[in-house]
Amino acid sequence: MSQMAQACKVTKATLYHYFRSKEDILKEILACRTAEIGDMSHGILPATLEECFYQIGKSHLEHMEKPENLELMKILLSETMKNPEMKKYYMSFVVENISRGVKDVLMPFAKGRKTEGELKLLFFQFMSSLIHYNWNNKMVGDLSELVGDDEAFVKQLAKTYAGAVLNF
Repeated sequence: MSQMAQACKVTKATLYHYFRSKEDILKEILACRTAEIGDMSHGILPATLEECFYQIGKSHLEHMEKPENLELMKILLSETMKNPEMKKYYMSFVVENISRGVKDVLMPFAKGRKTEGELKLLFFQFMSSLIHYNWNNKMVGDLSELVGDDEAFVKQLAKTYAGAVLNF
């Protein structure tokens, strides 16, 4: 709670006035993030599946450029590792957003080429690759020597996963 209060530039007492616990704060933040993801997916109107993956990838990396989002991810990682209730809640957040991404964004392009389960797995792998790349860049160090810049990485990732969905 101290970290959260400091990040919000308020006292711990102020946080406790509005929230019972840090878990309640994290749940509210994730609920807001779910709404943001929903808004973003409705704004994606690409001509191709590769462009769709590219737009999602760029949006994710832009979102994670904000220091507060990186800090949130650190806190979530820490809390889900030590709090079973928070872990369960976060996993339902992941499942819900992967399912929504498949239904709202990927299904129109797949046209019977993959089952919903296969699409969920591919979309999860795509997002996991983005998150892993982002974590390595932010927490460990620059990966540009290995994968090029963000643009090159996202373009290749989009091409790879679009090909996997469309059986290229």
